[in-house]
Amino acid sequence: MSSIVLGLQKEVLNPDCDVLNALRKAHLIASKLKLKEFDTWIMHELNGYAGENQDNIPEYRKVNGLLKAWNPYHGWIPVVFQDSEFQSLLCTRLLGNSISEILELYKTSEGHVLLSYPGDIERTIDKMCSSPFPTNYSLHVSAHILKAIVDQVKNCLLEWTIRLESEGVLGEGMRFSQEETAMAQKVPQTINNYYGTVVNGNIKRSQVVSGDRNSLSFNYEQASDLIRQIKKAIQDEQMSEEDREIAEELISESESKIAAQAKPGVIRATLSGLKDFLIGAGANIAGALIVQYLQ
Repeated sequence: MSSIVLGLQKEVLNPDCDVLNALRKAHLIASKLKLKEFDTWIMHELNGYAGENQDNIPEYRKVNGLLKAWNPYHGWIPVVFQDSEFQSLLCTRLLGNSISEILELYKTSEGHVLLSYPGDIERTIDKMCSSPFPTNYSLHVSAHILKAIVDQVKNCLLEWTIRLESEGVLGEGMRFSQEETAMAQKVPQTINNYYGTVVNGNIKRSQVVSGDRNSLSFNYEQASDLIRQIKKAIQDEQMSEEDREIAEELISESESKIAAQAKPGVIRATLSGLKDFLIGAGANIAGALIVQYLQ
């Protein structure tokens, strides 16, 4: 009989992998092996991170975008206001949607997905921007970032099957021996072992930067030099025209914060958002420059 673990491994490696079906198979395997903690992550991906589970959304579900306001005469226009920390906070979201919803958003998008804000947040933005009239706001996120979330789920499943295989846990058909069930307990169950860390905190209050970095020394000249390198690198990147325009707006925003010598934490948060957008849009070289700088 064929191995259900190796079967899942083969399925995840398929470029046309159905991630929903792969997660369901992983749920079956985890249930049979009594791996409750890893199975919890699987069910969250299938059903979404709702209610109290919002406090356990993985890092790979953090997205950055461009905050825009609806203007009845000009359509969606970028929002820039004086409180840069608040703006950086608004431009980062944690997506708790089920993986099927994220897939649907990606498939039906036309390059970008618009994430809305609750009414009370919109009225707060009105005040911060001194808007002459109440309006709607949305976070414009590149669809490539949603695709990256799906890819990370596949990566986690692949790494998990590799760990199971290394412990000799393969299964015969859809059955596992008692010995295999015992050996499976040696395989890490927390998602941290397969991808980064978990972000804690309410989605609306998610912090862009971890820890207190404002007390560290900061070289604004080096940050300015980074922006110049990014501008040069982005000229050779293969990007859609719309992504390029958004990238230029985000670069300009970072440049203005550096010129104004904003708090180091704010600048790092802005650069981190720029990095995520560039990588999601396929500008890997420019994104790598920021990764190297932040490290």
